[in-house]
Amino acid sequence: MASLAIVGKLVMREIPPGVLILARIGGAATVLAVAHRALRLQPVRDRADLRSLALMGLLGVAANQSLFLLGLRHTTAVNATILVTMVPVFTVLGSLLFRKESPSTSKVLGILLAGSAAVYLIGPDRVTLAPGLALGNAMIVVAMMAYAAYLVLVRRMLDRYSAITVSYYVMLFGAIGVLPAGLYGLHNMGPVHASSWLLVGYIVLFPTILAYFLNIWALKRASSNLVAVFTYLQPVFTAAVAPLLLEGEKVTPRAAIAALGIFGGLALVIWGERQERREVPVASMVGE
Repeated sequence: MASLAIVGKLVMREIPPGVLILARIGGAATVLAVAHRALRLQPVRDRADLRSLALMGLLGVAANQSLFLLGLRHTTAVNATILVTMVPVFTVLGSLLFRKESPSTSKVLGILLAGSAAVYLIGPDRVTLAPGLALGNAMIVVAMMAYAAYLVLVRRMLDRYSAITVSYYVMLFGAIGVLPAGLYGLHNMGPVHASSWLLVGYIVLFPTILAYFLNIWALKRASSNLVAVFTYLQPVFTAAVAPLLLEGEKVTPRAAIAALGIFGGLALVIWGERQERREVPVASMVGE
């Protein structure tokens, strides 16, 4: 997911956002459909569950990805990377609003510590607040709110269905949601180089299928707050990998300090998660 802002910028030089979104989500839905059938998993037949999965697909995939990529076209990759770190904050608020989870003091402190370190790493001085970028920034903020709501809501589906089943239906409904924008974008698309399509394939496989599946796999085993806080690792990975791939990049003392803050924040959140598991009797969790 950390690479999406950079690769997405490159791809949208030739491919309209609507087409990229449809290719990304439609491609992911197709691959997951094949996997779902190959593993002979049972389809979802309950109408209430289908409605819930449709809502999750519209929030976590259609709205999240459409607004993110459209916003990315109007703002900078640096702005987008910083705004993505708002997901854990929105997830905590969503947990309280929907009464799904009760964030402890250690979790909140951990999220704030990791978030501050992530912003420090990227550099607040590099954020551009020019009037022309305001719309793009606002779109990405709303996209992060939609994704946080998805993280909170999707957990209950994982009590009844496998991670692949949930991933497949979420992507399927998400693809349906972005279909009109994708078809419209096809009419405005010019020639596209093969290298751009290869980058689209990368986006489908890694920041989409792998990222969404791993998130759902993790949500089956941990709280939405804990899963969301791992968003703060994205800038750390970027800072660590960039020197290996890009000439002139190097690991700075600033990156090392920020990494310590992010890992410290993660440790606080994980510790709070374990404390809650010790304090809440197993019997009281049955049926949640």
